[in-house]
Amino acid sequence: MSALTLPACSRLLPTILFAAILFCGLGLRISWMNKSALWCDEAESSINALSVLKTGLPVWTYLGLPIYENTLTEPWEENPEYEFRDSTYSHKGVVVYHGWLPIYSIAASQFLFGMRPDPLVSPPRVLHPASEIDFRTFVPRVPAVVFSILCMLVLYRLGCELGGRVAGFCALTLLAFNAQSVDFGIQARYYSLTLLMNAVSAWCLLKVIRRGGLSDFLLLGLAAATLFHTHLFSTIVFTALAATLSPAIIRQPGWFPKALAGASLAGALVLPWIVLTGFLQTASSVPKVYQLFDSAREGVIYMIERPVPMVFLSILLGLLVVAKGRPHWLPSRLAGNFAGHALIYMALLFWMIITYVGFHLLMPAASYFLERLTLVLWIPYALILSLFVSDILRGMPKNRAILLGVAAMIVFLMVRGRFAFFEETWISSQKQAIAALTNALSERTFEEGTRIYATPNEHLTITYYTGLPVQSVAPVRRSFFESYPDPVVFIELQLDGIFPEKERVVALAESRGWPPTEEVLLKLSLPVWSGIITEQLAKRGIATEKLATQDAMFDNLIRETIPRFEKQRLEWIADMRANPLFRAVPAGTVNDLWLGFFYRFVDPENRIGPNLNILPRLRTANIELVPLAKAVIFTSPEPPRSGQDIGEMIKSR
Repeated sequence: MSALTLPACSRLLPTILFAAILFCGLGLRISWMNKSALWCDEAESSINALSVLKTGLPVWTYLGLPIYENTLTEPWEENPEYEFRDSTYSHKGVVVYHGWLPIYSIAASQFLFGMRPDPLVSPPRVLHPASEIDFRTFVPRVPAVVFSILCMLVLYRLGCELGGRVAGFCALTLLAFNAQSVDFGIQARYYSLTLLMNAVSAWCLLKVIRRGGLSDFLLLGLAAATLFHTHLFSTIVFTALAATLSPAIIRQPGWFPKALAGASLAGALVLPWIVLTGFLQTASSVPKVYQLFDSAREGVIYMIERPVPMVFLSILLGLLVVAKGRPHWLPSRLAGNFAGHALIYMALLFWMIITYVGFHLLMPAASYFLERLTLVLWIPYALILSLFVSDILRGMPKNRAILLGVAAMIVFLMVRGRFAFFEETWISSQKQAIAALTNALSERTFEEGTRIYATPNEHLTITYYTGLPVQSVAPVRRSFFESYPDPVVFIELQLDGIFPEKERVVALAESRGWPPTEEVLLKLSLPVWSGIITEQLAKRGIATEKLATQDAMFDNLIRETIPRFEKQRLEWIADMRANPLFRAVPAGTVNDLWLGFFYRFVDPENRIGPNLNILPRLRTANIELVPLAKAVIFTSPEPPRSGQDIGEMIKSR
C-alpha cells in the first residue's frame, strides 16, 4: 500500500503546490482589497467607468462637469469658466490617454454589483454615506484581482515553456507573493491587465516563433490589439521586440501571408479607434518627460536606486559570456544550461532594455513615475529570474527542484523586503479620512447654485465616494471665482500638517490620568494638527480664529511638533523634487508643489501660493477644519467684489 501511495503523492505534489500558491495569492489580494480606500487615480478610472454605464463610452464629463485629471497644457479660450482643457480626452470628448479595456472591465463590475451613475441633483448633496465606502472600494477592484489570477496562470505556463516546470513555479511564486505585484493586482487601474496582456503577448509571440501556424499569428494579432487597448506604451515596446525577433519568425513556412493576416486583425481592432477618437491629435500635443531632464543622470536614476536587480543582471550577463566563450570555467551542467538558454536570456534582456529606453524617451511627463516603469519591466524580469533559478537547479530530481525553486523565490522576496505576507499595501488613501470628510459634507446643506471645488486630483475621490459634483480648482479662471455670485465651497486636502509623536501623546495622557486608548490619543492629537494648520492658513493671509483650547497642553504639543513638521515638510518636498516634473516649480509647501504638477507648463509661479486662483474667496470664507480627513472646508457665500458678468453667463449656460 505504501509503495503505491508514495509515488502517487510524488506525482500529486506539484499539483498541490500549484493550487496552494494560487490560493494564497488570491487570498492575499482579497485581504488587501479593502485595506485602503481608492486613491485619486483609481477614483478617476471608476468615474470613467460610471460614464460608460451612462453613455456607453468613457466620455469627458460626469455629473455635468468636465473631468480633469492631467497636467494642463491646452488653453480653452472660448470657455468663461475653465482656462484649460484636459489632454486625457480628445477633442471628440472621449478618453484617449488611457486604454479602454480596463475602464470597461470596471464598468462591467459596477454593473454586475448594482452600481449605477449618480444623478445630478440640485442643490447638491451627499448621495452615498460613509457606510458605503467599503462597497464602493471593493467593486471597482474586482476586475484587477481577476486579471491578476489569470496572469498567474499565464506566467506559470510561459515560464514552463521557456525553462520547464521549475521556471514556471518560480515565476508563479514571484507574481503571487511579491508585495508590489499584489498592489498592482488589486488597484482599479490598468496595472493588472497590463501585466496579464504583456504575459499573454509574450506567450503568443513564443508560439509564433516555435510553431508558426495561422492560428498562432492570429492570436498574436489579437493579443497585440488587446494590449493596445490596455496600455499603449507596452504595445510600442512589444512591437519593437517582435520586430527584433523577426528573423526567427520568417523561418516559418508561409510566414508572410500568416503575418499579414495577424497584422490585419490587429489593425482592424486598432485603426478605427485611432481615427474615430481623434487619438493622434491629442497624443502629439502631450509633453514628453525627456524634455525636462537636466542631465544624463536622469536616465539612470532608476538603476542607481535599485542596485540589487542591476547586480543580478550583471552577474547573469557575465555567466552567459563565460558559458559561451569559456564554458570550462563553469561546471559542465551549468555551462550547458546557460548556453542552451542564451537566446532566451538575450531576448528577455532586450525586452527590458527597450522598455527602459522607451520609457525615458516616450513617456508623457505627467506619467513619469518610476513605479510605472517597474510595471512594464516586471514580466521580463520575473521570467529572467525564474529561468536563472531553474537553470541552477536543473539536473536535480524534479520535485526537489520545484520545492527549492519556490523556497528560493520566497527567500529572495523576504531578503528584498517584498514578501507580501509581511508587508502592507503602499496605497495611501485612508478610509478613515474619506469617512470623516463624507460625514462632514453630509451634515451640510448646500444652497442652490453652490459650486464645489477641491485640491486636484482629490476632487475625483470625493466625487466618487460622495456623489457630489466636485471640480478640480486647477483649471478654473481666477476671474470666474472673483465674479461667481453664488456660494463657492473649496475642500483643501494634501495639507502639510502632521500629528504629534505617539509616544509624546501617550505620556501626556498618562500624566493626566487618562487611559492611553486610541480614542483618547486621537482626541489629543487632532487639536495639534488643527493648530499647525491654523498657523499655516494665517501665513497665507487667511483669517481664522485661534483654536480654542481648555488647557495649555495643546499649545505645548504644537510647539513640540512644529520642528518635526518643518523637517518632514522639507523631506516631502525633496522627495517630490526628485521627479523632473516638480523640479522647476517654485513652491515651499507640498500642496503648492502638487498644484505645480498641473501648472508645470503654464507659468506655475503665477498660479500657486499668493497667486492661487481661488485665494481671494478663501480670505473672506467661513472655515471648517476636519482633522480626521486632514482637510479644510472653505465656504465663500459671495464674491469678494462686484462682478456679475461671468457669473450670470455661467448660470445661463
